[in-house]
Amino acid sequence: MDTNFRTAAAYIRVSTDSQTELSPDSQIKVVREYGKNHGFLIPQEYIFRDDGISGRHADKRPAFNEMIATAKQKPSPFSAVLLWKFSRFARNQEESIFYKSMLRKNGVEVISISEPMLDGPFGTLIERIIEWSDEYYSIRLSGEVRRGMTEKVERGGAVSIPAFGYNIVDKKYVVNPETAPFVRKIYADFIGGKPIIQIARELNALRIRTTRGNRWENRTIEYILRNPVYIGKIRWNPKRRTRRDYDDPDVMIVDGQHEPIIKEDVFNAAQELIAENKKKYSRYNRAATGETYMLHGLVKCSNCGGSLGLAVGRTSLQCVNYTHGRCNVSHSITLKKINEAVLRAIEAAFRDGAFSFVTKDLPQPEEPELDIDALIEREKLKLRRVREAYEDGVYTLDEFKESKQQIEQQIDQLSRIQPPEEEPEEQRQTIINRSQALLPILRDDSASAAEKNKILRTFVNKIVFYRHNESVSVEFYC
Repeated sequence: MDTNFRTAAAYIRVSTDSQTELSPDSQIKVVREYGKNHGFLIPQEYIFRDDGISGRHADKRPAFNEMIATAKQKPSPFSAVLLWKFSRFARNQEESIFYKSMLRKNGVEVISISEPMLDGPFGTLIERIIEWSDEYYSIRLSGEVRRGMTEKVERGGAVSIPAFGYNIVDKKYVVNPETAPFVRKIYADFIGGKPIIQIARELNALRIRTTRGNRWENRTIEYILRNPVYIGKIRWNPKRRTRRDYDDPDVMIVDGQHEPIIKEDVFNAAQELIAENKKKYSRYNRAATGETYMLHGLVKCSNCGGSLGLAVGRTSLQCVNYTHGRCNVSHSITLKKINEAVLRAIEAAFRDGAFSFVTKDLPQPEEPELDIDALIEREKLKLRRVREAYEDGVYTLDEFKESKQQIEQQIDQLSRIQPPEEEPEEQRQTIINRSQALLPILRDDSASAAEKNKILRTFVNKIVFYRHNESVSVEFYC
């Protein structure tokens, strides 16, 4: 090896696969050629590459950050960073100056092989002009791209990664037969009264992943429920990233060119239920009204059917009609007494299985159409492939055992899924299974009254209080 060679790193970046600029492999080739001709050796471990990532923000480029961290070692393992163009390093002048200064303080220079700089102040000035030009180009390009995407949305076209439940074929959304049934199941479960957190946990237990391959959370379930793509629409903000600001006035919703997965009345019912929940559990609403007790909105008067609300002093409930002279029987009871009476009644009902239930009067979602047998067969196919990979030496024994265990657990989870049609007795058991795990929270002093109220509303339709013997009856949702 020529001892006159200095060690250098190479940083390679492209924003998209469709750019007219050099491909990553072409950038590596020309950088290596430059290094060979100018006395630089570029080891493979010091080639840092970010594919399909914008240069506007350094914190979103993992390979760039790894390069900076490596260069900050004392001493740095390389004395230069070679780039095809300065624009590969950054398209944000402020960040470009910051990171170049950091590197130079540790003896690492940044060299653009296609934009050679003169030594001295004039060369530094030219470099700053190039940085400014790159940032301006990036901002202008971003605006042009967004305008183009807006025009495409106006024609009903897809402009982002496919929403869960869809694929993109020929630049249009096409229903994914494997994941679309889970979209229908999410809507059916939510409208049926199942808490969002429970829906997320069940999907995670089945090892179903989001479009981006992540585990489900409350926010991703809500995103599914709030996305009009499932009724054949396209949602887009021509001015900015909307994130989860569903009420942004600049959002446009247009008819898409794709097949809906959810009926419009089902989607609207979900929006109404979300709005109702937001209103009930908004911290601002609770602060304004003070209605934070566990049984808020659930207890009815046995005499007139009116609601029981907080009485003067806010430590007891009273029939609101009695308070206004429209009911002639007082139903006053302390919160402590009625809370205990309700909890005892629910626990007894679940223990004995003796309780009544009603069906919510809401639009009925389409059946999820989950082909459990097909899903199980798919997992068995995965198991066969894992075994073949082990036999071919691709997997180690430990990797094979781990994969085998995960797949067998998935098969077991799928085998436990209940059929959608249930007899009355099975419906009763479903209520018990769905709600019994939540009961300890109702007894937990650390849980807020609002949280307990939210839990009760997932399976309790109403509670009737009988003043003469201070008893209650609880009506459940099926």
